[in-house]
Amino acid sequence: MRVIHIAGVSGSGKTTFIRSLIPLLRQMGPTAVAKHLGHHPFSLESGKDTTLFLGEGASASAGVDNEKAVVVIRGHTLGDILPLMSSIGTEYLLVEGWKTQPLPKVRIGDLPGATEVVLSNPTAAQVVASIELFPRYYSFEGLTRKVREEFPGGVVLTGRYPAPAGRSTTDSRREFYHRFSPILKEIARVAASRPGEAHAMVHLHRGLLFGGEDEILLAVGARTPAAALEAFSSCQSDLLSALGTGGPHKR
Repeated sequence: MRVIHIAGVSGSGKTTFIRSLIPLLRQMGPTAVAKHLGHHPFSLESGKDTTLFLGEGASASAGVDNEKAVVVIRGHTLGDILPLMSSIGTEYLLVEGWKTQPLPKVRIGDLPGATEVVLSNPTAAQVVASIELFPRYYSFEGLTRKVREEFPGGVVLTGRYPAPAGRSTTDSRREFYHRFSPILKEIARVAASRPGEAHAMVHLHRGLLFGGEDEILLAVGARTPAAALEAFSSCQSDLLSALGTGGPHKR
């Protein structure tokens, strides 16, 4: 899931710009939006069942009709929303607000003191053309779902691995991201090239950007258990070798 952060002061045109982006991104894959409401909290309709359930302490409350579903969860950070958006199969997530979040940003209007700005007042087409500038985020479930789409009814094997210790500074973590990302792409390519028609995805979770610890998520899919196991073993062996130490997290 590509996370495209749109930032600007109130009234700068962020919402209008996002509306122009959605049709273009939809042509490329499922697109969603997460908006920070800031000082204008969302009001749930009083007396409705979904509101009453939440009021009684439900961790989430959902209403479903013939066209759509509305889900309210307890959470107030971007980190609470990202796993949900990834897990439902979102390919492109537009984030409006959270202007202090350390994500690569599209700046709309003036935004004094903004950091991580990669595009300033672009057209929607320019954002699409520059899509590689924006980081990927996957929840464990979202990564598994994406691999499973390649082999419906097939076998998917997964693993979760800690990033190496000893990177205590922001600069050292950024250097690790830069150095290790191409290694992971090559590991996935080699595993998928083995006989048996498998699909492998190896994702580096960047804690500096999205919160939490740095870690590597692995998902391998194939039509048969034997092909999946062979590709997974190849991936895991190469990954552990690249990491130097450590093994998979237990789930």
